[in-house]
Amino acid sequence: MKFQAMKGFRSPNKIGGWRLGPWYRASTLIILMAAASCAAASDSGEIDRLLAQADAVRTSDTKKFIRLLGELDGLKGTASSHQKLKIDYLRAYETALYKDDFASGIAQAKAVYQKTADPDLKFRAGNLVANLSAIKRDFSTGLDYLESALVLRSKVKDKNARYDATTTAAIFYNEMGQPKRALKFANEVLQAGASARLKCFASSARLKAEYDLKMLTQSDRHYDQGIDICLKSKETMATVLLHAVQARKWADEGRRDDAVDLLTGALPQVSATQYPRLVAEIRSILSQLKLAKGDIVGAEAHARATIELGDAIASTQALVTAYDTLYQIAEQRGQSAEALDLYKHYAKAEKAYLGDIKAREVAYEIFRERTEQQEQQLALAREGKQKANLAMVFLMLLLVGIIFWLIQIKRHQGQLQRLAQTDTLTGLGNRHFFTQKSERALIDAARAGQPAALVMFDLDHFKAINDTYGHGAGDWVLKQVGKACSSHCRKVDYLGRIGGEEFAVLLHGLDLSAAARLAEDCRSQLAQIDTRECGYSFVVTASFGVSSTAQSGYDLSRLLSHADQMLYRAKNEGRNRVCAYTAETAADHKSPKRTPTLSVVGG
Repeated sequence: MKFQAMKGFRSPNKIGGWRLGPWYRASTLIILMAAASCAAASDSGEIDRLLAQADAVRTSDTKKFIRLLGELDGLKGTASSHQKLKIDYLRAYETALYKDDFASGIAQAKAVYQKTADPDLKFRAGNLVANLSAIKRDFSTGLDYLESALVLRSKVKDKNARYDATTTAAIFYNEMGQPKRALKFANEVLQAGASARLKCFASSARLKAEYDLKMLTQSDRHYDQGIDICLKSKETMATVLLHAVQARKWADEGRRDDAVDLLTGALPQVSATQYPRLVAEIRSILSQLKLAKGDIVGAEAHARATIELGDAIASTQALVTAYDTLYQIAEQRGQSAEALDLYKHYAKAEKAYLGDIKAREVAYEIFRERTEQQEQQLALAREGKQKANLAMVFLMLLLVGIIFWLIQIKRHQGQLQRLAQTDTLTGLGNRHFFTQKSERALIDAARAGQPAALVMFDLDHFKAINDTYGHGAGDWVLKQVGKACSSHCRKVDYLGRIGGEEFAVLLHGLDLSAAARLAEDCRSQLAQIDTRECGYSFVVTASFGVSSTAQSGYDLSRLLSHADQMLYRAKNEGRNRVCAYTAETAADHKSPKRTPTLSVVGG
């Protein structure tokens, strides 16, 4: 047999002089297929390993998570359809939380939810849509996907995946402003055999819910337990959330230094998460705490860093707090124009935040009503189609009647409440309403460490106006006084008519000098009232007394008493003037033998 040298691969059926037979060709194909199968199996195992690693660190190690996703993308061509959907699920997580593109992240998670037939992955994708929708403030979508995921729990094989949904529910209902439901789900996870990671997040949800429900005591037991779990599981996000709630609790208890130290130490962790809302939460709390401690520079730095996060923190309490801090700083520095501009931003941010709260409440009520209706419909369907239809008509009519009845009752209650709270002549709050609102505002101011002041004023010679020109003219004067002084008050202030010709204003966030200036502006404007409109020509003046929390504390009765003393001092000094209760005035009241020193503005 003659051998020939093989030249390249010109003769694919020969090697050397041997002609390749069918057996050889089949054997080669089998070998190549086996090799490809081994390579695919190897790649599949590697993909599963990387998926497990990425899933384990997605909330604890941002850099590693992103790196692992990059490796998975490189192997996606050899991945199974199920593995590709798992990669898409993790990519949705990254897109929303680390690229700050929630709309795309939610769309990606929805696509996984729709495509996958695996109950575990569908369950997790539904949870992710719920979580991201809550952050995006689309609570209606979030509720739908969350409840759908919870229904799937019985079909899910992975116990931790089931607990994952329960943890998501706890976090979600905290975001919805439903702390009771949040606490129920958090305790369910903590009492079950969930992983340390999920117990960590459940601990942060429990602490947040208990704080909102005012259930936290002086003990830090739940915080300590949560921190211990989270540090061991290296879950940065949940750890920072625990710190944020605990810092608020300590601040409420007067432990501002501890709160500042805690959050300052957590800042590197917060920055590492690259999650804008979490960064804003911590920095805004720090700005508030540092302002209360008198650290203006630190407070301003944290507030501005919060605002610089931009649209990512729109409609959040953090943005409201940051603008409020900067507004107060500008006020303290006497930068009136900047303070006014910052106050406008603060008011806009607060309006957006309150609108967000209202949207949550409406979404939850709509969902709850829809759920109840669905349950009613299912119950009626079991009894037969005809009965169900008749019952539905009856229920709808009944619902319409109830709604109409509730609307009428609500309207009637509103009218009665307005009558009970309003002085019918001037349209201002009456004494009861003024007292109620002022006491609440002073409690809030005391907690936040913010100043407040009270202005009380009484019209000069008002009885003479009534006696000389009649009660019609007197009533006209009272209305004009109410309008004039209202124009000098902000939305956060409370102006009320507390007696016949006596008025009072509680000024939130203003110190004694600022309140005295406002009182002087009111005094000046009252003196300019043109009384010819009522048919007579005379001058309207008033005497003002001013007190502040710096000297009088946050007790309303003491503020009123000190302002009243200054009002009568103004009367005795010749009327039509402003007298303020200063430190010297307080000392004079304790030492009656001294000739008192009086702070007088205007006159």
